[in-house]
Amino acid sequence: MIVGSFLIGEGIDLFVRPSRGLRKPGFILLRALPIMIAGSIFLCLTGAVGISLLLVAVLMSVMVTASNLKMRLLNEPLVFTDFSLVGSFFKHPRFYIQGIPLFVRFLSIFVFIILIFLIILASSLDLRGRLVGMLGAIASGGLLWRLLERDSDTEARQPALWADIYNNGLLPTLLLYVVRCRKLSPLPVKEAVPKRPGAPESVIIIQCESFADPADLRKEWASLPALLQYKKEAVQWGRFLPSGLGAYTMRSEYGVLCGDDDEALSYRLFDPFLTADQSPSHALPKRLSRFYEKALFLHPYDLRFYGRNRLLPLWGFTDIIGRERFSEGERVGPYISDRALTAELLRYLQQNNHFLAYCVTIENHGPWKKGRLGQPSGADAWHKHVQNGDAMLRELVEGIKESGRDVMLVFFGDHRPALEPLPAVEGLERSTHYVILRPNAAEVTEIAGNPVDVTPAGLHKSILKHIGG
Repeated sequence: MIVGSFLIGEGIDLFVRPSRGLRKPGFILLRALPIMIAGSIFLCLTGAVGISLLLVAVLMSVMVTASNLKMRLLNEPLVFTDFSLVGSFFKHPRFYIQGIPLFVRFLSIFVFIILIFLIILASSLDLRGRLVGMLGAIASGGLLWRLLERDSDTEARQPALWADIYNNGLLPTLLLYVVRCRKLSPLPVKEAVPKRPGAPESVIIIQCESFADPADLRKEWASLPALLQYKKEAVQWGRFLPSGLGAYTMRSEYGVLCGDDDEALSYRLFDPFLTADQSPSHALPKRLSRFYEKALFLHPYDLRFYGRNRLLPLWGFTDIIGRERFSEGERVGPYISDRALTAELLRYLQQNNHFLAYCVTIENHGPWKKGRLGQPSGADAWHKHVQNGDAMLRELVEGIKESGRDVMLVFFGDHRPALEPLPAVEGLERSTHYVILRPNAAEVTEIAGNPVDVTPAGLHKSILKHIGG
Protein backbone atom coordinates (compact mmCIF):
# COMPACT_ATOMS: atom_id res chain seq x y z
CA MET A 1 0.00 0.00 0.00
CA ILE A 2 2.80 2.43 0.88
CA VAL A 3 4.83 1.69 -2.26
CA GLY A 4 1.73 1.81 -4.43
CA SER A 5 0.70 5.17 -2.96
CA PHE A 6 4.05 6.73 -3.82
CA LEU A 7 4.02 5.27 -7.33
CA ILE A 8 0.47 6.49 -8.01
CA GLY A 9 1.12 9.91 -6.47
CA GLU A 10 4.22 10.52 -8.57
CA GLY A 11 3.18 8.67 -11.72
CA ILE A 12 -0.27 10.09 -12.38
CA ASP A 13 0.79 13.61 -11.38
CA LEU A 14 3.22 13.58 -14.32
CA PHE A 15 0.19 14.05 -16.60
CA VAL A 16 -1.08 17.19 -14.87
CA ARG A 17 -0.75 20.35 -16.96
CA PRO A 18 1.31 22.48 -16.72
CA SER A 19 3.67 19.53 -16.64
CA ARG A 20 7.34 18.97 -15.91
CA GLY A 21 9.54 15.89 -15.65
CA LEU A 22 9.46 15.56 -11.87
CA ARG A 23 7.86 17.85 -9.32
CA LYS A 24 9.81 19.24 -6.37
CA PRO A 25 10.92 16.35 -4.13
CA GLY A 26 10.15 18.40 -1.00
CA PHE A 27 6.43 17.88 -1.64
CA ILE A 28 6.58 14.14 -2.33
CA LEU A 29 4.76 13.31 0.92
CA LEU A 30 1.97 15.74 0.10
CA ARG A 31 1.58 13.95 -3.23
CA ALA A 32 1.60 10.45 -1.70
CA LEU A 33 -0.22 10.80 1.63
CA PRO A 34 -3.64 11.71 0.17
CA ILE A 35 -3.33 8.60 -2.03
CA MET A 36 -2.42 6.59 1.07
CA ILE A 37 -5.46 7.90 2.97
CA ALA A 38 -7.88 7.16 0.13
CA GLY A 39 -6.31 3.74 -0.50
CA SER A 40 -6.51 2.86 3.19
CA ILE A 41 -10.17 3.81 3.31
CA PHE A 42 -10.85 1.60 0.29
CA LEU A 43 -8.87 -1.15 2.02
CA CYS A 44 -11.20 -0.84 5.02
CA LEU A 45 -14.15 -1.31 2.69
CA THR A 46 -12.81 -4.07 0.44
CA GLY A 47 -10.14 -5.87 2.46
CA ALA A 48 -7.99 -6.20 -0.70
CA VAL A 49 -4.88 -4.10 -1.38
CA GLY A 50 -4.89 -4.52 -5.15
CA ILE A 51 -8.44 -3.34 -5.78
CA SER A 52 -7.96 -0.52 -3.25
CA LEU A 53 -4.95 0.82 -5.14
CA LEU A 54 -6.80 0.44 -8.43
CA LEU A 55 -9.74 2.47 -7.09
CA VAL A 56 -7.55 5.27 -5.83
CA ALA A 57 -5.60 5.30 -9.13
CA VAL A 58 -8.88 5.68 -11.02
CA LEU A 59 -9.99 8.43 -8.64
CA MET A 60 -6.72 10.30 -9.11
CA SER A 61 -6.93 9.83 -12.89
CA VAL A 62 -10.42 11.36 -12.90
CA MET A 63 -9.14 14.38 -10.98
CA VAL A 64 -6.17 14.86 -13.33
CA THR A 65 -8.43 14.46 -16.37
CA ALA A 66 -10.83 17.07 -14.94
CA SER A 67 -7.94 19.48 -14.38
CA ASN A 68 -6.60 19.00 -17.90
CA LEU A 69 -10.04 19.37 -19.48
CA LYS A 70 -10.54 22.57 -17.53
CA MET A 71 -7.14 23.77 -18.73
CA ARG A 72 -8.18 23.00 -22.31
CA LEU A 73 -11.48 24.86 -21.96
CA LEU A 74 -10.67 27.73 -19.57
CA ASN A 75 -6.85 27.95 -19.52
CA GLU A 76 -6.73 27.26 -15.79
CA PRO A 77 -6.00 24.07 -13.81
CA LEU A 78 -8.30 22.67 -11.17
CA VAL A 79 -8.58 24.77 -7.99
CA PHE A 80 -10.00 23.80 -4.62
CA THR A 81 -13.08 26.00 -5.00
CA ASP A 82 -14.15 24.00 -8.07
CA PHE A 83 -15.30 21.22 -5.75
CA SER A 84 -18.00 23.55 -4.40
CA LEU A 85 -19.59 23.46 -7.87
CA VAL A 86 -20.31 19.71 -7.81
CA GLY A 87 -23.93 20.41 -6.83
CA SER A 88 -24.25 22.99 -9.60
CA PHE A 89 -22.97 20.40 -12.09
CA PHE A 90 -26.08 18.29 -11.48
CA LYS A 91 -28.47 21.27 -11.26
CA HIS A 92 -27.12 23.08 -14.35
CA PRO A 93 -25.32 20.34 -16.34
CA ARG A 94 -25.25 22.19 -19.68
CA PHE A 95 -22.94 24.81 -18.14
CA TYR A 96 -20.28 22.13 -17.58
CA ILE A 97 -20.93 19.11 -19.80
CA GLN A 98 -19.55 20.98 -22.82
CA GLY A 99 -16.05 20.59 -21.41
CA ILE A 100 -16.20 16.78 -21.40
CA PRO A 101 -15.57 15.17 -24.80
CA LEU A 102 -18.10 12.54 -25.84
CA PHE A 103 -15.60 9.67 -25.79
CA VAL A 104 -14.61 10.56 -22.19
CA ARG A 105 -18.26 10.38 -21.12
CA PHE A 106 -18.69 6.90 -22.62
CA LEU A 107 -15.32 5.77 -21.25
CA SER A 108 -16.32 6.92 -17.76
CA ILE A 109 -19.49 4.80 -17.87
CA PHE A 110 -17.55 1.77 -19.12
CA VAL A 111 -14.84 2.12 -16.44
CA PHE A 112 -17.48 2.55 -13.71
CA ILE A 113 -19.18 -0.73 -14.73
CA ILE A 114 -15.84 -2.59 -14.82
CA LEU A 115 -14.89 -1.23 -11.37
CA ILE A 116 -18.15 -2.42 -9.84
CA PHE A 117 -17.50 -5.88 -11.27
CA LEU A 118 -13.90 -5.92 -9.95
CA ILE A 119 -14.94 -4.72 -6.49
CA ILE A 120 -17.41 -7.58 -6.21
CA LEU A 121 -14.90 -10.10 -7.58
CA ALA A 122 -11.79 -9.04 -5.67
CA SER A 123 -13.11 -7.93 -2.28
CA SER A 124 -12.05 -10.02 0.71
CA LEU A 125 -13.70 -10.75 4.05
CA ASP A 126 -10.29 -10.86 5.77
CA LEU A 127 -10.50 -8.57 8.81
CA ARG A 128 -6.71 -8.14 9.01
CA GLY A 129 -6.63 -6.15 5.79
CA ARG A 130 -9.46 -3.95 6.98
CA LEU A 131 -7.68 -3.31 10.29
CA VAL A 132 -4.49 -2.39 8.46
CA GLY A 133 -6.50 -0.02 6.28
CA MET A 134 -8.02 1.70 9.30
CA LEU A 135 -4.63 2.12 10.99
CA GLY A 136 -3.08 3.34 7.74
CA ALA A 137 -5.80 5.95 7.24
CA ILE A 138 -5.37 7.27 10.80
CA ALA A 139 -1.57 7.39 10.65
CA SER A 140 -1.30 8.93 7.17
CA GLY A 141 -4.12 11.40 7.95
CA GLY A 142 -2.33 12.63 11.07
CA LEU A 143 0.97 13.03 9.23
CA LEU A 144 -0.73 14.85 6.34
CA TRP A 145 -2.38 17.29 8.76
CA ARG A 146 0.96 18.09 10.40
CA LEU A 147 2.59 18.73 7.01
CA LEU A 148 -0.26 20.98 5.87
CA GLU A 149 -0.11 22.97 9.09
CA ARG A 150 3.64 23.41 8.64
CA ASP A 151 3.29 24.80 5.12
CA SER A 152 0.15 26.91 5.61
CA ASP A 153 1.68 30.27 6.58
CA THR A 154 -0.61 32.68 4.72
CA GLU A 155 1.29 35.82 5.71
CA ALA A 156 4.36 34.92 3.67
CA ARG A 157 2.55 33.65 0.57
CA GLN A 158 0.13 34.77 -2.10
CA PRO A 159 -1.40 32.23 -4.48
CA ALA A 160 0.62 31.52 -7.60
CA LEU A 161 -1.51 28.79 -9.14
CA TRP A 162 0.45 28.03 -12.29
CA ALA A 163 3.84 28.01 -10.54
CA ASP A 164 2.56 25.93 -7.63
CA ILE A 165 0.99 23.28 -9.87
CA TYR A 166 4.11 23.18 -12.04
CA ASN A 167 6.54 22.86 -9.12
CA ASN A 168 4.59 21.03 -6.44
CA GLY A 169 1.88 19.06 -8.23
CA LEU A 170 -1.91 19.03 -8.16
CA LEU A 171 -2.69 17.46 -4.79
CA PRO A 172 -0.27 19.60 -2.70
CA THR A 173 -1.61 22.76 -4.34
CA LEU A 174 -5.26 21.83 -3.77
CA LEU A 175 -4.73 20.88 -0.13
CA LEU A 176 -2.44 23.74 0.83
CA TYR A 177 -4.74 26.32 -0.76
CA VAL A 178 -7.69 24.97 1.26
CA VAL A 179 -5.83 25.22 4.56
CA ARG A 180 -4.37 28.64 3.76
CA CYS A 181 -7.76 29.99 2.71
CA ARG A 182 -9.33 28.85 5.99
CA LYS A 183 -6.62 30.67 7.95
CA LEU A 184 -7.10 34.05 6.28
CA SER A 185 -8.14 36.96 8.49
CA PRO A 186 -11.53 38.55 7.75
CA LEU A 187 -11.52 41.50 5.37
CA PRO A 188 -11.85 44.87 7.15
CA VAL A 189 -15.18 46.69 7.34
CA LYS A 190 -15.67 49.52 4.83
CA GLU A 191 -17.65 52.68 5.56
CA ALA A 192 -20.42 54.14 3.40
CA VAL A 193 -19.22 56.85 1.01
CA PRO A 194 -20.14 60.40 2.23
CA LYS A 195 -22.74 62.07 0.06
CA ARG A 196 -21.71 64.97 -2.16
CA PRO A 197 -23.49 67.21 -4.66
CA GLY A 198 -23.18 66.50 -8.37
CA ALA A 199 -23.60 62.74 -8.15
CA PRO A 200 -25.80 61.11 -10.81
CA GLU A 201 -29.45 60.63 -9.87
CA SER A 202 -29.25 56.89 -10.53
CA VAL A 203 -26.64 54.33 -11.63
CA ILE A 204 -27.12 51.32 -13.90
CA ILE A 205 -24.36 48.72 -14.13
CA ILE A 206 -24.59 46.04 -16.83
CA GLN A 207 -22.44 42.92 -16.58
CA CYS A 208 -22.85 41.54 -20.10
CA GLU A 209 -22.28 37.80 -20.43
CA SER A 210 -19.29 36.87 -22.64
CA PHE A 211 -19.27 40.37 -24.15
CA ALA A 212 -16.08 41.09 -26.09
CA ASP A 213 -15.23 42.91 -29.30
CA PRO A 214 -15.37 40.30 -32.11
CA ALA A 215 -12.47 42.09 -33.86
CA ASP A 216 -10.27 41.13 -30.88
CA LEU A 217 -11.05 37.45 -31.42
CA ARG A 218 -11.00 36.99 -35.21
CA LYS A 219 -9.69 39.08 -38.07
CA GLU A 220 -12.74 38.50 -40.25
CA TRP A 221 -15.11 39.96 -37.63
CA ALA A 222 -15.80 43.70 -37.42
CA SER A 223 -15.91 45.74 -34.23
CA LEU A 224 -19.25 46.40 -32.55
CA PRO A 225 -20.73 49.71 -33.76
CA ALA A 226 -22.43 50.83 -30.52
CA LEU A 227 -19.34 50.05 -28.47
CA LEU A 228 -17.17 52.05 -30.89
CA GLN A 229 -19.59 55.00 -30.81
CA TYR A 230 -19.97 55.19 -27.05
CA LYS A 231 -16.27 54.99 -26.38
CA LYS A 232 -16.19 58.45 -27.99
CA GLU A 233 -18.92 59.70 -25.63
CA ALA A 234 -17.75 57.99 -22.44
CA VAL A 235 -16.50 59.70 -19.29
CA GLN A 236 -14.23 56.66 -18.92
CA TRP A 237 -13.56 53.63 -21.09
CA GLY A 238 -10.90 51.04 -21.79
CA ARG A 239 -10.04 47.38 -21.38
CA PHE A 240 -11.63 45.33 -18.62
CA LEU A 241 -9.14 42.80 -17.21
CA PRO A 242 -10.86 39.78 -15.60
CA SER A 243 -8.92 36.88 -14.12
CA GLY A 244 -11.09 34.25 -15.83
CA LEU A 245 -11.35 33.23 -19.46
CA GLY A 246 -14.52 31.58 -20.72
CA ALA A 247 -16.13 31.30 -17.27
CA TYR A 248 -15.95 32.49 -13.67
CA THR A 249 -18.60 35.17 -13.97
CA MET A 250 -18.62 35.45 -10.17
CA ARG A 251 -15.01 36.68 -10.03
CA SER A 252 -15.80 39.68 -12.22
CA GLU A 253 -19.14 40.18 -10.50
CA TYR A 254 -17.64 40.17 -7.02
CA GLY A 255 -14.76 42.46 -8.03
CA VAL A 256 -17.05 45.12 -9.50
CA LEU A 257 -19.59 44.87 -6.70
CA CYS A 258 -17.21 44.68 -3.75
CA GLY A 259 -13.93 46.19 -4.98
CA ASP A 260 -11.51 43.71 -3.37
CA ASP A 261 -8.48 43.06 -5.57
CA ASP A 262 -6.68 39.74 -5.86
CA GLU A 263 -4.05 40.68 -3.27
CA ALA A 264 -6.69 41.51 -0.66
CA LEU A 265 -8.68 38.36 -1.43
CA SER A 266 -5.56 36.16 -1.42
CA TYR A 267 -6.69 32.49 -1.55
CA ARG A 268 -10.34 33.60 -1.61
CA LEU A 269 -9.89 34.98 -5.13
CA PHE A 270 -10.74 31.71 -6.92
CA ASP A 271 -14.38 31.94 -5.81
CA PRO A 272 -14.95 35.03 -3.67
CA PHE A 273 -18.69 34.27 -3.44
CA LEU A 274 -17.90 31.45 -1.00
CA THR A 275 -16.75 33.95 1.66
CA ALA A 276 -18.66 37.05 0.52
CA ASP A 277 -21.07 36.89 3.46
CA GLN A 278 -18.14 37.80 5.74
CA SER A 279 -17.76 41.30 4.25
CA PRO A 280 -21.18 42.69 3.21
CA SER A 281 -20.04 46.27 3.91
CA HIS A 282 -17.84 46.11 0.77
CA ALA A 283 -20.77 45.88 -1.67
CA LEU A 284 -21.80 48.91 -3.74
CA PRO A 285 -25.38 49.09 -2.35
CA LYS A 286 -23.94 49.36 1.18
CA ARG A 287 -21.20 51.80 0.27
CA LEU A 288 -23.59 54.02 -1.74
CA SER A 289 -26.55 53.78 0.63
CA ARG A 290 -26.40 57.54 1.32
CA PHE A 291 -26.83 58.26 -2.39
CA TYR A 292 -29.46 55.74 -3.47
CA GLU A 293 -32.56 54.68 -1.56
CA LYS A 294 -33.13 51.56 -3.66
CA ALA A 295 -30.81 48.92 -5.04
CA LEU A 296 -31.95 46.56 -7.80
CA PHE A 297 -30.30 43.27 -8.77
CA LEU A 298 -31.61 41.90 -12.06
CA HIS A 299 -30.53 38.55 -13.51
CA PRO A 300 -32.90 36.44 -15.66
CA TYR A 301 -31.67 33.10 -14.32
CA ASP A 302 -31.88 30.97 -11.18
CA LEU A 303 -30.63 33.20 -8.35
CA ARG A 304 -29.66 30.19 -6.26
CA PHE A 305 -26.66 29.83 -8.57
CA TYR A 306 -23.53 30.90 -6.60
CA GLY A 307 -25.85 31.50 -3.63
CA ARG A 308 -26.94 34.89 -4.95
CA ASN A 309 -30.37 34.52 -3.33
CA ARG A 310 -28.62 34.44 0.06
CA LEU A 311 -25.95 37.07 -0.60
CA LEU A 312 -27.94 39.79 -2.36
CA PRO A 313 -29.98 40.91 0.69
CA LEU A 314 -26.79 40.92 2.78
CA TRP A 315 -25.19 43.21 0.19
CA GLY A 316 -28.03 45.70 0.52
CA PHE A 317 -30.15 44.96 -2.57
CA THR A 318 -33.76 45.96 -1.86
CA ASP A 319 -35.30 44.79 -5.16
CA ILE A 320 -34.27 41.43 -6.60
CA ILE A 321 -35.56 40.15 -9.96
CA GLY A 322 -34.70 36.70 -11.26
CA ARG A 323 -35.87 34.21 -13.87
CA GLU A 324 -39.45 34.14 -12.59
CA ARG A 325 -40.19 37.62 -14.00
CA PHE A 326 -39.65 36.47 -17.61
CA SER A 327 -41.62 34.18 -19.93
CA GLU A 328 -40.47 31.38 -22.20
CA GLY A 329 -41.29 33.55 -25.21
CA GLU A 330 -38.55 35.98 -24.20
CA ARG A 331 -35.77 33.52 -24.93
CA VAL A 332 -33.25 33.98 -27.72
CA GLY A 333 -31.46 30.67 -27.96
CA PRO A 334 -31.38 28.75 -24.66
CA TYR A 335 -31.64 31.78 -22.38
CA ILE A 336 -33.64 34.97 -21.73
CA SER A 337 -32.69 37.63 -24.25
CA ASP A 338 -30.78 40.84 -23.68
CA ARG A 339 -33.72 42.69 -25.23
CA ALA A 340 -36.12 41.33 -22.59
CA LEU A 341 -33.73 42.32 -19.81
CA THR A 342 -33.40 45.81 -21.32
CA ALA A 343 -37.18 46.25 -21.43
CA GLU A 344 -37.50 45.21 -17.77
CA LEU A 345 -34.73 47.57 -16.74
CA LEU A 346 -36.17 50.54 -18.64
CA ARG A 347 -39.55 49.89 -16.98
CA TYR A 348 -37.82 50.05 -13.62
CA LEU A 349 -36.16 53.32 -14.67
CA GLN A 350 -39.55 54.84 -15.52
CA GLN A 351 -41.07 53.83 -12.18
CA ASN A 352 -38.23 54.59 -9.74
CA ASN A 353 -35.89 57.43 -8.78
CA HIS A 354 -32.58 57.49 -6.94
CA PHE A 355 -31.58 53.86 -7.38
CA LEU A 356 -28.54 51.72 -8.05
CA ALA A 357 -29.12 48.82 -10.46
CA TYR A 358 -26.77 45.90 -11.09
CA CYS A 359 -27.82 43.67 -13.99
CA VAL A 360 -26.25 40.41 -15.14
CA THR A 361 -27.24 39.24 -18.62
CA ILE A 362 -27.54 35.58 -19.63
CA GLU A 363 -28.34 35.45 -23.37
CA ASN A 364 -24.78 34.82 -24.56
CA HIS A 365 -23.93 32.14 -22.01
CA GLY A 366 -22.35 28.95 -23.32
CA PRO A 367 -22.26 26.28 -24.45
CA TRP A 368 -22.09 27.59 -28.00
CA LYS A 369 -22.91 24.74 -30.36
CA LYS A 370 -23.41 24.28 -34.06
CA GLY A 371 -27.03 25.00 -34.92
CA ARG A 372 -27.65 27.49 -32.10
CA LEU A 373 -29.59 30.40 -33.63
CA GLY A 374 -29.31 28.48 -36.92
CA GLN A 375 -25.60 29.23 -37.14
CA PRO A 376 -23.05 26.89 -38.79
CA SER A 377 -20.77 26.86 -35.72
CA GLY A 378 -20.69 27.70 -32.03
CA ALA A 379 -18.41 30.65 -32.71
CA ASP A 380 -20.91 32.09 -35.20
CA ALA A 381 -23.67 31.67 -32.61
CA TRP A 382 -21.62 33.64 -30.06
CA HIS A 383 -20.99 36.31 -32.71
CA LYS A 384 -24.74 36.63 -33.32
CA HIS A 385 -25.48 36.92 -29.60
CA VAL A 386 -22.74 39.52 -28.96
CA GLN A 387 -24.32 41.76 -31.58
CA ASN A 388 -27.52 41.58 -29.54
CA GLY A 389 -25.46 42.66 -26.53
CA ASP A 390 -24.18 45.63 -28.51
CA ALA A 391 -27.78 46.48 -29.48
CA MET A 392 -28.65 46.34 -25.78
CA LEU A 393 -25.99 48.96 -25.05
CA ARG A 394 -27.44 51.24 -27.72
CA GLU A 395 -31.02 50.76 -26.53
CA LEU A 396 -30.09 51.52 -22.94
CA VAL A 397 -28.26 54.72 -23.85
CA GLU A 398 -31.18 55.86 -26.00
CA GLY A 399 -33.63 55.02 -23.23
CA ILE A 400 -31.63 57.00 -20.70
CA LYS A 401 -31.42 59.97 -23.06
CA GLU A 402 -35.18 59.87 -23.64
CA SER A 403 -35.84 59.83 -19.89
CA GLY A 404 -34.04 63.16 -19.53
CA ARG A 405 -32.67 62.02 -16.17
CA ASP A 406 -29.08 62.06 -15.04
CA VAL A 407 -28.34 58.33 -15.07
CA MET A 408 -24.81 56.95 -15.16
CA LEU A 409 -24.47 53.75 -17.23
CA VAL A 410 -21.60 51.31 -16.69
CA PHE A 411 -21.40 48.53 -19.29
CA PHE A 412 -18.73 45.79 -19.36
CA GLY A 413 -18.09 42.24 -20.53
CA ASP A 414 -17.49 39.78 -17.68
CA HIS A 415 -15.04 37.58 -19.62
CA ARG A 416 -14.12 36.45 -23.11
CA PRO A 417 -15.84 33.38 -24.55
CA ALA A 418 -13.98 30.08 -24.86
CA LEU A 419 -14.75 29.24 -28.49
CA GLU A 420 -11.98 26.71 -29.13
CA PRO A 421 -9.51 24.52 -27.20
CA LEU A 422 -6.90 26.62 -25.39
CA PRO A 423 -3.20 25.84 -24.95
CA ALA A 424 -1.72 25.19 -21.51
CA VAL A 425 0.18 28.48 -21.63
CA GLU A 426 0.03 31.06 -18.87
CA GLY A 427 -0.79 34.66 -19.74
CA LEU A 428 -3.31 34.30 -22.57
CA GLU A 429 -5.12 37.54 -23.48
CA ARG A 430 -8.31 37.82 -21.41
CA SER A 431 -9.41 41.44 -21.75
CA THR A 432 -12.91 42.61 -22.69
CA HIS A 433 -14.18 46.22 -22.85
CA TYR A 434 -16.09 48.65 -20.64
CA VAL A 435 -17.61 52.13 -20.95
CA ILE A 436 -18.92 54.57 -18.33
CA LEU A 437 -21.47 57.00 -19.77
CA ARG A 438 -23.46 59.88 -18.34
CA PRO A 439 -25.60 61.07 -21.27
CA ASN A 440 -27.78 63.61 -19.44
CA ALA A 441 -25.36 65.10 -16.93
CA ALA A 442 -26.56 68.53 -15.75
CA GLU A 443 -23.03 69.85 -15.93
CA VAL A 444 -20.76 69.37 -18.91
CA THR A 445 -18.91 66.12 -18.23
CA GLU A 446 -15.42 65.78 -19.59
CA ILE A 447 -15.20 63.11 -22.28
CA ALA A 448 -12.35 60.66 -21.77
CA GLY A 449 -9.90 60.81 -24.66
CA ASN A 450 -7.56 58.00 -23.62
CA PRO A 451 -8.46 54.50 -22.45
CA VAL A 452 -8.04 53.47 -18.82
CA ASP A 453 -7.51 49.76 -18.28
CA VAL A 454 -9.12 48.40 -15.10
CA THR A 455 -9.45 45.15 -13.21
CA PRO A 456 -12.88 44.31 -11.75
CA ALA A 457 -11.82 45.93 -8.47
CA GLY A 458 -10.49 48.88 -10.46
CA LEU A 459 -13.89 49.35 -12.13
CA HIS A 460 -15.50 49.36 -8.67
CA LYS A 461 -13.17 52.18 -7.63
CA SER A 462 -13.90 54.07 -10.87
CA ILE A 463 -17.64 53.87 -10.18
CA LEU A 464 -17.12 55.26 -6.68
CA LYS A 465 -14.94 58.04 -8.08
CA HIS A 466 -17.56 59.15 -10.60
CA ILE A 467 -20.28 59.10 -7.95
CA GLY A 468 -18.67 60.12 -4.69
CA GLY A 469 -15.45 61.81 -5.70
